[in-house]
Amino acid sequence: MAKKRNTETKAYIKTALTKLLTQKKFEDITISDLTKTAGINRGTFYLHYKDKYDMMDQFKNETLDNLSCILNDTAINTNTEKVLIETLTYLKNDFDFIFAISQSSYVNLPQTIKDFTYRILLNIPDSKNTISNHYGVPYRYAIEVYLASIESLISFWVMNGAQESPEEMTSIILKMLYIDKYFNKTSL
Repeated sequence: MAKKRNTETKAYIKTALTKLLTQKKFEDITISDLTKTAGINRGTFYLHYKDKYDMMDQFKNETLDNLSCILNDTAINTNTEKVLIETLTYLKNDFDFIFAISQSSYVNLPQTIKDFTYRILLNIPDSKNTISNHYGVPYRYAIEVYLASIESLISFWVMNGAQESPEEMTSIILKMLYIDKYFNKTSL
């Protein structure tokens, strides 16, 4: 019963944060704003978080943990297309929150996307050589172009309301990077 209340309270706080981020910058949001919007008292907030930065870090880490589960799903983790579709589906399903945190410089969503994408690449055999050969430049430059391209496409998708389906967006990403002809769809 206590775990259910704990989960519900965190959901209320997450919903409140999402709403507040559409109204003001994260730096301007106070604990009072959060607790009032969530309908909880300050003591309840502090049972879960040290401060608003700890709260945001926990929400970000929870999101990354959920995305990591996609990478660790042995049913799809060897299929680049499926991993992208599942990742984008997760983002779309939690779109209000993802869009709200994308507005916050504290979260730095672009860097988070690049870091996550890099983690995906670590699972792909010979990705270093494939990317270097594809771009025809040293790896340190090729990987930056590759990661920045994916980040840019996903950020643009989020900023424009995630109008395309995860499947459409996956197709766009793979085509824009021409990578689908280098990475066999089953070679993640």
